[in-house]
Amino acid sequence: MKEPLVSRILRYTLYGVLTLAVFLTATLPFMLDRYFKILYDAYSLLPGYRAFIMPFLMFVGLGGAWAVLEMIRMLRTIPAGPFVLGNVRALKRVGAISAALAAAFGAKCMLYITFLTMVGAVIFVMASLFAFTLASLFSQAVAFREENDLTI
Repeated sequence: MKEPLVSRILRYTLYGVLTLAVFLTATLPFMLDRYFKILYDAYSLLPGYRAFIMPFLMFVGLGGAWAVLEMIRMLRTIPAGPFVLGNVRALKRVGAISAALAAAFGAKCMLYITFLTMVGAVIFVMASLFAFTLASLFSQAVAFREENDLTI
């Protein structure tokens, strides 16, 4: 079966997002001060903020890149049939990554609260719940598919 156009567009978009995430995360230690000049953050003037934000952004960047990589792997299974056990595991990993990122954003809200940090925390909580729900649905679909294959 040929891969649908929409999933190809999504896959190539995810390749771009993955490339950008890896690039920004890799250049972060060298470019953080320049990034602060482009995207101004009032907290960036506080002493000790750079020591906090560097590991936070590295963790978020690597976690986000890992989640995008899992989604790319899942999209590759579409032509052969997406309802496989590997996709269930991938969705559970994406859910765990999203939960960890939500916890990181929540911790940042306790120390340096901004509106976008709160939005990020809510988005990752929702992404985690969505991924775990999809994992459950995919698990049921895998069971139905295996049962159907045995029937035929």
